[in-house]
Amino acid sequence: MNSSSSMEYVAAIDVGTTNLKCQIFSSKFHVVGSSFLKINVLKPHHGWEEIDPEELTNSIKQSLQNALKDAGLKPCMVKNLGLSSQRNTFITWNKTTGKHYHNFITWRDTRSSLIIERFNKSLFLKAVKFVSRILSLMCSSKQIKLAKSFSFTNAQILPKLIWLLENNIDFRKDVNKNEVQFGTLDTWLLYRASKGELHVTDLSCASSTGLFNVFTMTWLPKIVFQFFGFSNNFLPTICDSNLSKHYSGAVQISNIPITCSMADQSSSLFGTGSFSKHTAKVTMGTGMFLDINCGSVPDICLGYFPLVGWMFNDEVCFTLEALDHNSGPLITLGKSIGCYSNLRELNELLLHEKKESFANDVLFVLPDSESSKNRGRNYSFINLTSNTTKADMVKSILESFAFRIKKRLDKLHKEIPGLKLNTLWVDGGVSQNDYICQAISNATSTTVIRMKNNNKTEISCLGVAFMAGLSSGVWSNKDELKDYRSTTDEKFVPEDNDYIGNECKYIRWLYSQKCLY
Repeated sequence: MNSSSSMEYVAAIDVGTTNLKCQIFSSKFHVVGSSFLKINVLKPHHGWEEIDPEELTNSIKQSLQNALKDAGLKPCMVKNLGLSSQRNTFITWNKTTGKHYHNFITWRDTRSSLIIERFNKSLFLKAVKFVSRILSLMCSSKQIKLAKSFSFTNAQILPKLIWLLENNIDFRKDVNKNEVQFGTLDTWLLYRASKGELHVTDLSCASSTGLFNVFTMTWLPKIVFQFFGFSNNFLPTICDSNLSKHYSGAVQISNIPITCSMADQSSSLFGTGSFSKHTAKVTMGTGMFLDINCGSVPDICLGYFPLVGWMFNDEVCFTLEALDHNSGPLITLGKSIGCYSNLRELNELLLHEKKESFANDVLFVLPDSESSKNRGRNYSFINLTSNTTKADMVKSILESFAFRIKKRLDKLHKEIPGLKLNTLWVDGGVSQNDYICQAISNATSTTVIRMKNNNKTEISCLGVAFMAGLSSGVWSNKDELKDYRSTTDEKFVPEDNDYIGNECKYIRWLYSQKCLY
């Protein structure tokens, strides 16, 4: 750690799906202290996923204290703190007492599956889609294009709120009395950090809830909530990612002021330095998240979600996001069927296997999505022979990961012809595998960039720390992050030795996936 008196420090907390991370950065971008804790995800019933809000709040404080101790710093030596949080995990509480009605309900919770099925089959939704198709013949509005393909999913918050209305008596009573406040994970943490004074969420978190209109930059109209039995006055105020623009009071954790809040995928997009239009990143962890910077105007592509990446001061960044819940567990699946026992063995298996054994036609096929009623992983290996090795099977699993990304990029290029991605940043635990990065580069004909990460930097922490530092003057502009990334990035360039063979294999993989699923 640099002991210079001019050195400044910024803290970052990333509340993920299963892990809680805290890192402290010096003004030279060095990680001087870190802490990693597991998040205790509760599963009281089949399909339910919850997090105890008090336990999480205490864990966040503990994580920050651990990182400060690791850095050898006192809270007064850290200028400010940025918060990155998982999206669509939410909670509701009584606005008078502050008592919550339930635990956090996570974005992976499927308790509202029957409600979703009911709504997707309803005459109301069919009428909305029919009218939207008629209107789309008369005008090319992006909102109409989005409406005609709309369907309810488990990732959205509204079906879970309706489930609460039907099943939680206290919640239902207080909704009718306008005594309820709603918030995503960031909202609750800021509410607690401000001792109940702040009820806000930033645009990046709000835009992913399914309760937000990305074209008007507001919550959905009041009539929509009334149709489902709610009033929209329980929603938080939407604010800039730079929180210091919106409050002057004390909002802090362990005496360190929180000046920035962003959704986790927005944080990682910011951390990769994807600031310009048509730059993109893929996060490969619990799920696969492909995010494309669309610039200052929202765009539409079927199969993608239009979101707000961030709004920092007067700059707004819109994104398109494709997600794949099945991609993340691929590495775990390979382990569960005995191909390898850990990631080190996986890397050694691919490193030491003779190159000629890779001239195989094994395909690994997994469905794009899975039924909310069936949480099992159905998969198929195709073209297995008596000569197939473990390495061949592992290679087919990793190649399928790359093919899933290519499939979504091809869809994007088809619907938005002017969009051409030359580089693709990657982050997340799965991205640490060299073979998969090279496979993505080969499959997509795109240069893949990954942080060398000798400093063990978490990209989502880096992104939110950098924004927090920008808000407080630790760094002056985004070029400083670009300069830093240029010295720490490593590239995987497409190998052209068998382009036609790779394309043929991808086409056979697409065909197999279509036939099987």
